[in-house]
Amino acid sequence: MDSHLDQVLVEFTCKNQPKPSLPTEWTLCGEREDRLEVLKVSTFALVISPGDVQLVASAGCSMRLFEALEVGAIPVVLGDHSKLPYHHLIRWSEAVIMVPKPRITELHFLLRSISDNDLLAMRRQGRFLWETYFSTSESIFGTILAGVRTSIQIPAAPIREEPAQEIPHKAGKLAGTDANMADNGDLDLGPVEVEPPYASPRFLRNFTYTAADVYHTWNRAPGPFHLFPHTPLDPVLPSEAKFLGSGTGFRPIGGGSGGSGKEFQAALGGNVPREQFTVVMLTYEREEVLMNSLERLNGLPYLNKVVVVWNSPKPPSDDLLWPDIGLPIVVVRTEKNSLNNRFLPWDAVETEAILSIDDDAHLRHDEIMFGFRVWREARDRIVGFPGRFHAWDVNHQSWLYNSNYSCELSMVLTGAAFFHKYYAYLYSYVMPQAIRDMVDEYINCEDIAMNFLVSHITRKPPIKVTSRWTFRCPGCPQALSHDDSHFHERHKCINFFVKVYGYMPLLYTQFRVDSVLFKTRLPHDKTKCFKFI
Repeated sequence: MDSHLDQVLVEFTCKNQPKPSLPTEWTLCGEREDRLEVLKVSTFALVISPGDVQLVASAGCSMRLFEALEVGAIPVVLGDHSKLPYHHLIRWSEAVIMVPKPRITELHFLLRSISDNDLLAMRRQGRFLWETYFSTSESIFGTILAGVRTSIQIPAAPIREEPAQEIPHKAGKLAGTDANMADNGDLDLGPVEVEPPYASPRFLRNFTYTAADVYHTWNRAPGPFHLFPHTPLDPVLPSEAKFLGSGTGFRPIGGGSGGSGKEFQAALGGNVPREQFTVVMLTYEREEVLMNSLERLNGLPYLNKVVVVWNSPKPPSDDLLWPDIGLPIVVVRTEKNSLNNRFLPWDAVETEAILSIDDDAHLRHDEIMFGFRVWREARDRIVGFPGRFHAWDVNHQSWLYNSNYSCELSMVLTGAAFFHKYYAYLYSYVMPQAIRDMVDEYINCEDIAMNFLVSHITRKPPIKVTSRWTFRCPGCPQALSHDDSHFHERHKCINFFVKVYGYMPLLYTQFRVDSVLFKTRLPHDKTKCFKFI
């Protein structure tokens, strides 16, 4: 490895009066602003622990650590006897490199052996740790409380849900079955629910440990784990346990007797044998289109209820007759016209699975059911139908949004997609407010914002399931997406979101999911892009 290109800054004398320090501790030189300017152009920041091995932490070392994390430099702590803040709660190995002092002669080799991808991940994680736990007095105090609460096993207060102010409406005639939607051949999609809708279990792991945490630990992932970086107060989210690991109970493989299991169409299978989903449909003054879309949901298996987010300041027409689909249709009044309302964690949504769908999207029942089954196998991902991708514009040095057909994608539009209700809490209460403000300013980009959020949290791309190639609605008014300004705004949104996150979280994938069990008709010119299961 060529070390001649590496630049190393070492200052042995202070230009001004050094800060007071403890014996055997290296002095902190210069003003904070000057140190930050140097760290901004640095990949690594050396933090030398005090010479006294009994001194496991000091103010000077903590200051160097926090300044490095703040600007995205990777702290290199020389001295493995040091104890970093909240070391029993934070995995510092994901953001900090700790090297014993006797190995200082190997330091350059060790740092040069780290790949660029790992460097980026460590810098990003370090910045996240600083923002979440150390950036403000509020976050520091919240971290202390969360640490104490975790130690004595007191559950956090449940995060609030958005109260749904229901708009009264009257049902009309019993909805029929749309011929197009019922075109499923001889395939049995599953049972239409004849019992009252049932919700997903809530708050399953609030207190100490459960049997699922200790049963057959040698044959499962180590312990309960969080896929998401929580806020310092670490609120307990409804249904969180099943999301982190769906095996909340133990049952024979396949769920049947004799080891034969259930037939594919007869049950969902898996470790959560009973589960439903909720359709959340955003609408704005398109009553006829909305009524047609609701009627097409009649007879859809595993549907819990439909939540219609009424985004218009004008109430529905007094003489409007809503279709009777045999399940509750909850019409929610919103405070203002905002696309962010699509992702509010409404208390009316009682299932973990949410199918977010536009009021003009046409999906067959078999397509919806297949998407639901795929989501159950990847509950931490966005699983949907229309795929999009981002690209780097070399000429303008900026990111572009692209909706052209491609075998590669990095986003799945939430106009027809499944996601976990967990993300509704994160989108509405945890994601930076600046992103939601931009969505309101442009009346656009809420789907891009959700993809940014999920990819940032999971570091995984979405999953596209195959469907018909276009969403046609002959009777619908002209959509906003047909306007050229729509795409210019989405270009601006992507670049703004990158600035907010500090990097590009979207990930490319060529993986798509299709199933011959659903007898999908594949156009001959598009089969090359598919991965089959």
